[in-house]
Amino acid sequence: MTAMGQSNALAVLAVGEKGCFLRAPDMYMEKLIVGPNAKDAIDLELSLEQNLKAVAFALGKPLTELTVATLAKPRHDRIIKDMQGLGCRVFAIPDGDVAISILACMPDNQVDVLYCIGGAPEGVISAAVVRALDGNMQARLLPRPMVKGPTEENIRIGEEEIRRCEEAGVEVNKVLKLEDLVKNDNIIFSATGITKGDLVSGVTLEGRIATTETLLVRGKSRTVRRIISMHYLDRKDPKLKEIIL
Repeated sequence: MTAMGQSNALAVLAVGEKGCFLRAPDMYMEKLIVGPNAKDAIDLELSLEQNLKAVAFALGKPLTELTVATLAKPRHDRIIKDMQGLGCRVFAIPDGDVAISILACMPDNQVDVLYCIGGAPEGVISAAVVRALDGNMQARLLPRPMVKGPTEENIRIGEEEIRRCEEAGVEVNKVLKLEDLVKNDNIIFSATGITKGDLVSGVTLEGRIATTETLLVRGKSRTVRRIISMHYLDRKDPKLKEIIL
């Protein structure tokens, strides 16, 4: 995202107690995320249409006013058309589902639901902040052939993914609830903008000063802080100069 100049690139960190987070292999994960007001309305065992109708009902709005975020990927083309066919507003972004996961749980935002198939490690990061913000998330680990098609290479990669899941004690294709992804809310989550996005501003450089914006969430107290930091860069340091250039 940073290399392509896309928005919503973040540097993220989630900290919890030892064993708090699911040990998710680097593979695909189906994700369904909502904020606190619809936390009891999702069930990944049901169809996406049933979930969207349940979320809309919980939020007290018609489907035509429901905003669903997803990733603008070929694997989602049919899903996007189906959601639009229901009358939903679809917010499709190239990458960066972690940022949109946070927006889905924040008050006063335009995203009601996130549904996508993306990276599993990013899914666990998202689950941490969802739990900290009292939202809800359900997920499912998907082997590569189910997402990218049953080519010879994808089947080989999928077999390796399944093996790593077995080693980690995680089942593929099983619905994982929020407590399976993140065991408690004793969490600290940090997201600093790299490029400008919907959640935080990106890094700006003016002379010797770089400015960053960080979102800091503490799960226990459900405290959300926005921190603007000014970093004074010494251009006489050859290492810093190399990084800046």
